Amino acid sequence: MRELPDTGDDGAPTRRRSERSHRAIVTATQELLVERGYRALTIEGVAARAGVGKQTIYRWWPSRAALVLEAYLAGSDEVVRPRTRTSTCADVRALLDWLVAVLTQPIGGRVLAGLVSDLKDDTELAERFQRDVVPARRQAMLAALERGRERGEIRADADLELAVDALHGAVFYRLLLSGAPLDAAFTKRLASQVLLGLSSGFVPIGD
Repeated sequence: MRELPDTGDDGAPTRRRSERSHRAIVTATQELLVERGYRALTIEGVAARAGVGKQTIYRWWPSRAALVLEAYLAGSDEVVRPRTRTSTCADVRALLDWLVAVLTQPIGGRVLAGLVSDLKDDTELAERFQRDVVPARRQAMLAALERGRERGEIRADADLELAVDALHGAVFYRLLLSGAPLDAAFTKRLASQVLLGLSSGFVPIGD
């Protein structure tokens, strides 16, 4: 197979062609994930679809899982993130709805489930996941809760980090374990229930 070159006719590096190859590989990965699923995807198949050699893929990604992670994140970026709302409940619901929209797109939840299953055996993938996936999602939700505390909607002693765990944990429990619906009715109930425990009028149970 003829590989798309990374250099120009004079042998000098050609950034435009490298970017073209990069886009072709990510797009091919996304297409094959939709068509075949995570487990059936191969580097050989991606190389054939993208019109590049396998060595180009391995030059930029150390493993199949690392390539899939980038394809997943690229797909996530296509789902428009919510704007800041005027209440904590609206903020939290919007962020939960955005997360569900990401997870229910064609290369969303099923692909993420496959990646999660590989984390324990792939240290580099786990590091990338912790760096590129977890922080952005946590920080947006944490910021929404902090704004709520500043407005007085959330009590001062509330554990916001734990609240983020509870909100995201419920979503991923349904995605990875229970199989219960991820829909607007669920995100509405989840936001209301968690925020009730954080509200300034709630009396926490003593130790």
